[in-house]
Amino acid sequence: MSGEDFEPLITVGEGDILYMSVGLIEMEDDEPGMIDHPVFFCPFCGTKLQTADDVRAKSGDLEDEDQPTS
Repeated sequence: MSGEDFEPLITVGEGDILYMSVGLIEMEDDEPGMIDHPVFFCPFCGTKLQTADDVRAKSGDLEDEDQPTS
């Protein structure tokens, strides 16, 4: 992989959720894919940026909790 193949390590996703790329995986079409994880604290100063509840609410996961699972 070259430098042009990488996306920014810290990005703002849908719902203004802050994500950090934490790894690469090989996708079905043999191209690498990025694994993103929500950032809860600033990696530089430790300031709290968002909570797990904030991320769930912004991503719509709270709506899914009310639905029965099969």
